[in-house]
Amino acid sequence: MLILVSCNEPSTPPTDTLDGMFIAMKKGDVDNMKNYITSADGALLDAAEKIMSKLDPEGMKKIKTKMIDEFKEQAKDVAYSFKNERIDGDYATVEAVIVNNNLKTTSRPKTITQTFELVKENNRWKIALSKPGNQMFNSMKGNMGSKKVDLKTGVQKLQQMNPDSLKMLINKGLKALDSLDKKKKTP
Repeated sequence: MLILVSCNEPSTPPTDTLDGMFIAMKKGDVDNMKNYITSADGALLDAAEKIMSKLDPEGMKKIKTKMIDEFKEQAKDVAYSFKNERIDGDYATVEAVIVNNNLKTTSRPKTITQTFELVKENNRWKIALSKPGNQMFNSMKGNMGSKKVDLKTGVQKLQQMNPDSLKMLINKGLKALDSLDKKKKTP
């Protein structure tokens, strides 16, 4: 009986999943980051990347490289701790206290508290990007704004979009990333 009960328990707590995600973000390891999100969210991100790569493979490569660089840059001076882990069956929430110590972007360290929602999948805790509480990962979701559009709806919109409009969107994204680079280099 004890063996059956222990087999049903996830091997690690939800906080370990979040810690793994933050470590992967600091390294800019997108492939490893996908290990910490639900398989449905990972499949949707892959589908979005595939759609955009068909139209502009070089543009998509540049966007991905710049996003990885941005993840590393934004996360390098971040410290974090977790509190108030709550597990209710296959769902969990964890509060993360995130401190940005990058004094280039702020005059003093900036602290925010973010509540993350996780779900149990294949006996492991995964971050559910589609949950509204997980805004910190908006860049992975395409920064869909305040309407809280879920990831599935976002991919469906990409699939329905005119290819020329989508290519313009990729170019616009590249220009925005280039603009960020220029701002960083300006003293």
